[in-house]
Amino acid sequence: MNWADLIQHYGYIAIFIGTLFEGETVLMLGAYAVHQHLMNFPILIAVAMLGGFIGDQFYFQLGRRYGTQLIQSNADYAQKFERASQFIERYPILTILFMRFAWGLRTVLPISIGIRKYPVWKYVLINILACFIWAMVVATLGFQMSHYLHLFWEKLLPYHQDIYIVIAVISCIVLFKVGYVLLKWWRKNSKPHL
Repeated sequence: MNWADLIQHYGYIAIFIGTLFEGETVLMLGAYAVHQHLMNFPILIAVAMLGGFIGDQFYFQLGRRYGTQLIQSNADYAQKFERASQFIERYPILTILFMRFAWGLRTVLPISIGIRKYPVWKYVLINILACFIWAMVVATLGFQMSHYLHLFWEKLLPYHQDIYIVIAVISCIVLFKVGYVLLKWWRKNSKPHL
């Protein structure tokens, strides 16, 4: 079952679970569901915020309690922590506000902030705002993309027969070219070597 099926069958629960982790893909699909009038935009934002917030809090607490052991036991984590720490030290509030947009560092940053013993209540308050910003930006972009894609397909729909013909011609040309290259390769490699 893919995310689209999960959202169709489980709605906001799928959004919540997806946003506990990375979340952009599932939130974009949720925005598409809003565009199709299957979901409500404010509820989508609230659920995405909650999922993102709980996920971030989990990683923050993980770093706060077990982060030092994690760093000492794994050189890869130690290297990522060192890179993240430099940025956290200079810009702690900006790091928290925009860490959900830092693909590839999304789990490392809250763990690193927890390891650095950042004040819990300060982290919680800034992270609530950060999750709101993230949910609004991603859902709004997803909604707008859904709208423009819908308009794009509406414009193309009257020409679908012509599009099929163009696709068929291009496919034939590509297949012919691939066949020709494969035939040349086969002839070259099938000759007996003297």
